[in-house]
Amino acid sequence: MSQLVLAAGTVPHWHTKHPPLATSAGWSLSGVRLRLRPRRGQLAAAASNPPSATAELIGTKNQRHRHLKLRVDKYFELEMTVQDCELDKYGVVNNATYASHLHKAREEMLVSLGIGAAWIVSTGNAMAISEQNLNYFTPLRRGEKFVVMVTVNQIKGVRIFLEHVIETLPERRLVLEASATAVCLNTDYRPTRVFPEVSAELLHFFSSKDG
Repeated sequence: MSQLVLAAGTVPHWHTKHPPLATSAGWSLSGVRLRLRPRRGQLAAAASNPPSATAELIGTKNQRHRHLKLRVDKYFELEMTVQDCELDKYGVVNNATYASHLHKAREEMLVSLGIGAAWIVSTGNAMAISEQNLNYFTPLRRGEKFVVMVTVNQIKGVRIFLEHVIETLPERRLVLEASATAVCLNTDYRPTRVFPEVSAELLHFFSSKDG
């Protein structure tokens, strides 16, 4: 799940046919934190469900994981700082830049679970983003620190459904909420059931009570 690139009005991809494999290795995980917290804004509806599970059980054939459910309150978090090159003429982060922050957080999450781009490439398969929707609330400004939060709320068939939140630090002011759908692709770049190694690692992490 690597190489998400989003320009305004385009559909991004986590993985292209010729991905730069060195990207993940060049990023530090020092800013990564795991946090349990209720969702905000449009994601708040999920909080009305029991905190131990979402409505959907993961679609995996692995019997060891079939009894587990995805939590609605667990996120992978990556802390970042606004760079000058990300600013537009109004002095705030350009809207198109936020998609790259979401991509980076997703990629770091997968790398930390041992199923990053290099591993996916080694299998001859690929992953791609088929849909992504971003809702903006408050702009980020020069030098501000922020956290990108990622959670998986369903894995079904060929798709992984993800939700994201960006908040300022330390105030935790809501900046952005986003949803995305990732699809798994076989060696012919045709949709295929979510790779069992990926579904197993994601389910194990997002169903865990550890935080």
